[in-house]
This record gives sequence, C-alpha cells and structure tokens, in this order.
Amino acid sequence: MKMADIHSEIQTGIINYLSVNPGASASIHHICNQWLGNERCPHNIAQVQTAVDRLLARGEMHKRSDADIYTL
Repeated sequence: MKMADIHSEIQTGIINYLSVNPGASASIHHICNQWLGNERCPHNIAQVQTAVDRLLARGEMHKRSDADIYTL
C-alpha cells in the first residue's frame, strides 16, 4: 500500500471517530492507540502525525494552543 493511501485511511479513521465522538480530544499517541486501535490499516506514530497535520492544514481538526491535544 502506498504511503498516501495509508495517510488517507488514517485520516478517514480519525474523521469517523470524531463523527461518532465530536467532543473527543487527544494526543497523537492516544489517537494512534485508542481512536485507531481497531483500524485494519497498520499505522505508526509518524504516519498518524502526518495524517493529523494534513487534517489541521485543511481545517478539519484543531490543535489546542496550550498542549499537543487535537480535536474537531
């Protein structure tokens, strides 16, 4: 599987999680281990960070200014 496809699947998993849990917020480690724990696509912290960065750039997620916590 190409890296772009992996990032796309991770982004979809994050958005799906947030659509069911709109008040959720978490660190990259928590997103990787908890939000994406049941995803069929294998992933690591660096891949999740890249996917989150892309969601941030598109305005689909936000980072709290006081911590490395991400949310809708």
